[in-house]
Amino acid sequence: MTSPRSSPSDHRVLNLAKEVSETRERRMPTVLLKLRDILDSAPAGTPEGTRIRREIWEYNMLQMLIIIVRQDFSILPGEWRTAAKLATLLGQVSCGLELVGIERKQLCEDQLPKAIEHLFLLAKHIQHQLVNTPHSQDAAQSRSELVSNFRDVLDAMTYMCSNRYFLCAEVMKSQWLLQLLISDDPKTVNMVMGMMEKVLRSDGKVLSKVNEEDVLNLMDELIYKLSVNNDISIAASATRCVLRFCDHHKPLVEILFSRYKGLRLLLKRWEGRGFERDLRQMYTLLDSGSALKAQSQMKHDAASYIQARWKGFATRRRLRKANKAFAKFQRSYRLKKAEEEHELLATRMETELQRQMMAKRRKLMLQFKEKQLQTLEILPADQIEKFLTKEKSAAALKIQARWRGHRERTQLPRRQQVVQQVRAAIKIQRAVRQWMERADRQQQDVPTHLRPSGLTDERRVQLQEIINRRRQEQPTSRKTREEVEEIHKSASQLLAQHYSRIRHVRKKQYNWENLLARLDTDSELLLLAPPLKDVTQKDVEMYSSRSLPVATKAKAQHNATLQRLQRPWWRQQWEEDEEIDELERENYIAEMNLLL
Repeated sequence: MTSPRSSPSDHRVLNLAKEVSETRERRMPTVLLKLRDILDSAPAGTPEGTRIRREIWEYNMLQMLIIIVRQDFSILPGEWRTAAKLATLLGQVSCGLELVGIERKQLCEDQLPKAIEHLFLLAKHIQHQLVNTPHSQDAAQSRSELVSNFRDVLDAMTYMCSNRYFLCAEVMKSQWLLQLLISDDPKTVNMVMGMMEKVLRSDGKVLSKVNEEDVLNLMDELIYKLSVNNDISIAASATRCVLRFCDHHKPLVEILFSRYKGLRLLLKRWEGRGFERDLRQMYTLLDSGSALKAQSQMKHDAASYIQARWKGFATRRRLRKANKAFAKFQRSYRLKKAEEEHELLATRMETELQRQMMAKRRKLMLQFKEKQLQTLEILPADQIEKFLTKEKSAAALKIQARWRGHRERTQLPRRQQVVQQVRAAIKIQRAVRQWMERADRQQQDVPTHLRPSGLTDERRVQLQEIINRRRQEQPTSRKTREEVEEIHKSASQLLAQHYSRIRHVRKKQYNWENLLARLDTDSELLLLAPPLKDVTQKDVEMYSSRSLPVATKAKAQHNATLQRLQRPWWRQQWEEDEEIDELERENYIAEMNLLL
């Protein structure tokens, strides 16, 4: 073994390398399986996974895996199950291993191609073992295990090709691939053809990197499967493989047309077996003769297929709509018939009720007439006229009462409408009067809340005494009533001017008083506020404003203050001077308005 580099090593890999070096060759596969736990803990692509795979390479454990896979596992513990696990482990180690320089060249040109060959050899051993296993009920479990192991080996090769594209050519030109394909076991042959399709998907240009002879050998075997084999699954897989070969390597279309001229007749026996679409594409390739014509024909067939699918979809959609329309028509027709039958039944019942009421009325009339005749027979002749007059008067009263009731019932809706109109008019008048009162209050010269408080009785008596004393001390020089009225008029004008000028001042004073009261309340709340460490959600709700304009204004002022604090000191001093000048200007304008 080569000594590892100075990079930090994983003790698990080091201990496993020591155990492998001390283990006999027969038990070495079982010991190497312990790598799976180490690799599962560090997936490929991660730094830890790259480091562990690097150490596995440095301890030559990858080379040992490649060598061991080639052995005959029929005599080793675990047999082919262990071999399949080692193949999967080989794929995990090789994918994610990053090397440079000579080591990378050694890995790509020597070790990995050798690993592909050894995996093919392992798959061949498992296939041979599967072919020799009898088809009996006792050996069914053994055959299923061998099929599973064979699939794991092929999956390991596919996984390696999907991460290392240059391995696809190694797989397609390997001599073991054709030998695996020649087998008569349908399950393994299907899996081999599936692996070939996956390899073609990994590298679409892989067939151009392989010798034409190898490609033709593979094509010959696939055509042989189509022409001789009787298994439907093998025929379908072979058809798909041939189509994929032609899709990824255009020269094969002309070879298919010229080399396999009788294939079209052989393909007819597979019609109606479940893969008609692939067969149609095969017919197109055989009829076209060139890749360009085949591509054009395939596009035409694809367009026809799309049109057919669309027409089918459109027809089904129209049928669904027609079914829904018919169902809706039938439902509406049944509903209409049910309504007509219901109306007919109601009409019949109403007619029958009217007939019964008319019959009952006639019966009552006949009974009344009979009773009246009996009464007339009993009464003396001189009282018959009096009885008939009394009966006429009672009948007239009954007719009048019925008429009055009918008339009142007829006039009731109109009266209700009149009452509703009266109530609406009262409500409108009340609203108009309230609006006019509010308008009158707004148009007053001095609002009531701006006027000074009224005089008390004591203050009124004091003022009256002062007025009387002034009148006695300073009697007026005006003697006539006209002069006194003139003085009173001028005083009223002065008082009105005073009220008109003082309105603005009183309003400002009112706002100042409200502002001072609010500031007192806020200051008291702030003084009673708890410290920040003791603040609860209830305190936050108490000191928060739910008014959106207030919150917006506070936020704007807060942002303005923060911006002002972030400015230099000379800018702050300048703005304060401007604010002071603006305040002095407003005070000057207010004083001038008061003087005017």
